[in-house]
Amino acid sequence: MTRKFLVALIVTAALFGPASKPSGAAVFAVNLDDDPAYVLGTKAMNDQRWSDAVLSFEQVIDAKSKKADAALYWKAYSLNKLGKRQLAAGTCLQLYKQFKASSWNEDCHVLVLSLGGAQNQSTDPSNLDPEPRPGPYPHPNPQPHPDPRPRVPYGPGFIFKYENDPDLEIKVLALNAVMQRDPAQALPVLRGILAGDQSESLKQHALFILAQSNSPDAQAMMRDLVLGKLAPNLQELAIRDCGIYQGKRLNDTLGEAYGASNDDKIKHAVISAFFISGDDTHLVDLARQEKDLKLKRTIVSQLSLMQGKAATDYMMELLK
Repeated sequence: MTRKFLVALIVTAALFGPASKPSGAAVFAVNLDDDPAYVLGTKAMNDQRWSDAVLSFEQVIDAKSKKADAALYWKAYSLNKLGKRQLAAGTCLQLYKQFKASSWNEDCHVLVLSLGGAQNQSTDPSNLDPEPRPGPYPHPNPQPHPDPRPRVPYGPGFIFKYENDPDLEIKVLALNAVMQRDPAQALPVLRGILAGDQSESLKQHALFILAQSNSPDAQAMMRDLVLGKLAPNLQELAIRDCGIYQGKRLNDTLGEAYGASNDDKIKHAVISAFFISGDDTHLVDLARQEKDLKLKRTIVSQLSLMQGKAATDYMMELLK
């Protein structure tokens, strides 16, 4: 029995043992070929054991693994979940200092923006260089982005970046602050941005803020976005954000969007959202109704990674 097989066996046991993912929690993708400490950190995030995740990712960082930059981001993400916002911002600074060309800097940029007051001058990477930069975490290869929109991944969702907007960070911070203090006042502003002629970057950040709100009015606006009634160009992103930030609250609407669309990108986004929110029941319903074999294969592949009763029963059903 080789060492590689033993490691895979240990990691598999850790990943698929008795511990179960809390209902409605985000699912973070696992690759068994990764560094075992990185895999265990990902497992800890799936179990919402944020302190354990921080320790595991620190091992990856200390070992100078090829995934050290990703581990720094996920360490910052886990620290934020623990409420340690200043440490999270400082970890993003460490990422920027050590890996200036890493695409994970964009993820940390979004994370730091969401921290609001946690960011200050000492944690702003723009202060590391004598020349001013357009934002705290500039994209390593800034380019104009015509349609079709290129995607820059952040965490389990997506953020799109189109053009440089020197006022973007200020606007996003203001939007986030108003949303936290008075959602009733912020929501009409958000709707105006999403439906108006503002920059695509601002619209996407506005969606990011909206998707995290639990207010009934915010969820009603998210339903319109998911169904493509408001800002159709953001429908795919809205669907993914629902899975990440809304749990299962809007999953009936996601199912409606799946049935109403002929666009495979929208259908794949819905499948991902159901997977991220841990909704195996809705995924089984999609699999039973789907006539397209490629889409059905995608749904079944997601269900094969889930441990819910509906997923297990459906796997057994397929074997009969």
